[in-house]
Amino acid sequence: MNTEDSYSRKEKLLVFIACALGWAFDAVGLTIINFVAPEIMAEFGQSFDAVGFVFSAQYIATVPGAILFGHLADKYGRKNFLLFSVLWDAILTAMTAFAPSFEVLAILRILSGMGVSWGIAYALLGEVFSPKRRGLFGGLMHAMFLVGYIVSAVAALTIAPVYGWRNTFLVTLLAIPLILILYFTIPESKLWQRLGEEEKEVGTPIQIGIRQVFARGFGKLLVLSVVLFWAAEFAYHAIVDWGPTFLEFELAYTAQEADTIVLLISLVAMLILPAFGLLSDKVGRRISFVLSAIVGLIATIMLGIFAILIPVRSLAVAALFIIPAGFGSHALFGVWASEMFPTESRATATSVIFSLARGLSFGGWFVGILATAVGLSFGMMLAIIGFVLMVGLPFTLPETAGRDFEQFDAPEATN
Repeated sequence: MNTEDSYSRKEKLLVFIACALGWAFDAVGLTIINFVAPEIMAEFGQSFDAVGFVFSAQYIATVPGAILFGHLADKYGRKNFLLFSVLWDAILTAMTAFAPSFEVLAILRILSGMGVSWGIAYALLGEVFSPKRRGLFGGLMHAMFLVGYIVSAVAALTIAPVYGWRNTFLVTLLAIPLILILYFTIPESKLWQRLGEEEKEVGTPIQIGIRQVFARGFGKLLVLSVVLFWAAEFAYHAIVDWGPTFLEFELAYTAQEADTIVLLISLVAMLILPAFGLLSDKVGRRISFVLSAIVGLIATIMLGIFAILIPVRSLAVAALFIIPAGFGSHALFGVWASEMFPTESRATATSVIFSLARGLSFGGWFVGILATAVGLSFGMMLAIIGFVLMVGLPFTLPETAGRDFEQFDAPEATN
């Protein structure tokens, strides 16, 4: 019997809400700076490359955070450390509002990045929902990042012009009362709890964590997953981190117009992510990933043509509305990664894969460096590298759609 059968509809709904909350507020904490970058550069006298470094540095910090929080979630439970990681991010992001210097701002953004809850959320989600629904609900959950992105855009549109860019960071404090409510209402993963029962029966601790991933022969899958998801994250950050600034500096929109366009693009992306998640339940994770990458590649080339070679502002903006389909692949990250690894290491492995991929993508930083030298439009074309890799690399990983966690086998070769 699948563990999903032992959860009520209310419990499954609460689990989804908790996972979605974590990912949405993670988005707010990480993306507000994208919308107020011009104001930050002006106040602290910084250039594209310096702010681009902060864009990437806060994601780099998710790597040690993933190892720490993922390990703790495997050892002490999904629920507690999902909510704690959200609390960590909310408080440190709010503290950014009071940064007295650019250096302090950078440090706070880096520390905040350690609180990423993504891997823990997908471990819990995958263990609660059935294999037939994981892609759909995984896509819906990932779409919540866009909800957070929209919150950031709305904060930049409404708070920054009146109260200044600093106060936009305070919106993350809204997560705290929600965390308290969810702490007393969401269930713990029964599949994880069963590990504790087995541990008591055998009388010896069950080995968990990143070392156990390699010890059990899952290291190759972890490395290949990191490389694939790195390519997707590189493309994503090359485009998305600089999207609002691109619209202002390259296409001559006002800050408010740029934020509004990005908000509309985010609404489009919110529909695309669950659609690709649902598609992956029907046709598999790999083919869905590849289809998404092909669309993203074509749209990025289109952006380059109409922003650089044949400048047509309306068509360049049209390309920006198509590119989110290229990031439909992101809806598959969590479910695909969680389906590759056993329960005792699922939160750690899933967290580490995504955080390494995202933290080491350097897309935002590299674009900032190239933008300083030759222009932002040219810099954003680095996304093409990521999309090309995304077309071929999925075939190095196993197809896991429909996998039952109750009958988890040893690592698979590609099939």
